[in-house]
Amino acid sequence: MTNRVEAFLRSIGLVKDFAPLVYLVAHGSSSANNPHHSAHDCGACSGRPGSVNARVMAHMANHAKVRELLNARGLSIPEWTRFVGSLHDTASDQIAFYDEHTLIAQHRERHKANITIWEKALDANAKERSRRFASIKTKDSLKNVRQEILRRSVSMFEPRPELGHGTNTLCIIGKRDMTKGVFLDRRAFLNSYDHRTDPDGTLLTGVMRPIGIVCGGINLEYYFSRVDNYKLGAGTKLPHNVMGLIGVANSCDGDLRPGLPVQMIEVHDPVRLLVVVEHRPEVVLKVIQTTPEMYEWYVNEWVHIVAANPDDGRFYYFKNGEFKPYQPLGQTADVVSDFYQLVEQAKEMETNGIVDATQENLPVYLLS
Repeated sequence: MTNRVEAFLRSIGLVKDFAPLVYLVAHGSSSANNPHHSAHDCGACSGRPGSVNARVMAHMANHAKVRELLNARGLSIPEWTRFVGSLHDTASDQIAFYDEHTLIAQHRERHKANITIWEKALDANAKERSRRFASIKTKDSLKNVRQEILRRSVSMFEPRPELGHGTNTLCIIGKRDMTKGVFLDRRAFLNSYDHRTDPDGTLLTGVMRPIGIVCGGINLEYYFSRVDNYKLGAGTKLPHNVMGLIGVANSCDGDLRPGLPVQMIEVHDPVRLLVVVEHRPEVVLKVIQTTPEMYEWYVNEWVHIVAANPDDGRFYYFKNGEFKPYQPLGQTADVVSDFYQLVEQAKEMETNGIVDATQENLPVYLLS
């Protein structure tokens, strides 16, 4: 247990300045009448919710003996810090917390105050997601938008309860201040990692090992389903029949469909994943060459990879077995002050046909 907790905390750089409450938030998805719901769950959990992982990790991090062994290894978690496991339902935009009864009175008060912050975040998330849903009025009040998102997730006749990883195109591995204030339009996997606690890349190896399999696998699942939905996807959901709880077939056709249905990939651009890693190029190269199965993802260009060098602030793109300096096409981004207005305007442009929602995504914006 100590090894697991230590590797987790050191890899994300959480080794000091612990808050009184640390939340471990897993994700899962719930929807009605949807045989493809597992495609909205956690790719790293074999298409299941990550709730068990979050709850178990919180229990281990709170364990007195684990804390004692961590302290002996130079990682001291204050006695008053408690870890709380939770699950974010990404279809309904609701969150559930585990083992709240174990919190002392002081922590319960903090937790109660934090729930208000969680609710504001979920409101904003629902608002952003509503941009993609034709049946929801994005300009409506936050309360109404959130309620419609919930209704949509449990509707028996809704073929698009959630768009999941549609439009995914980035995986950014680094400190979260790399992307703080950048509007990524729901296109990025964000993996927390602090190179300052891992100068030789030892922990980065563990962080990178599942990137190709999970993030790259999800990306290619959407990629191939979008490129040729008839042969590599599953066609439309409407005539699907569930076959033996292992797959779907179209109506009376007995062939199992291999990929994702049209209703999950309509908004997706078929672009291979770009992985951005905050570390020196030579360290990133050493890490991806650790095992042949990791290296083949990058050397065969099933996914692309860029090293963001913290020493000189430059990008290095990997091709033909080596990292070479990359010069970005632009150095500036537009700045907006009203996030809600940005989402509303994007929905309005798509509704009026100014922008094709199935082909175009918003440019990069900085939120002031």
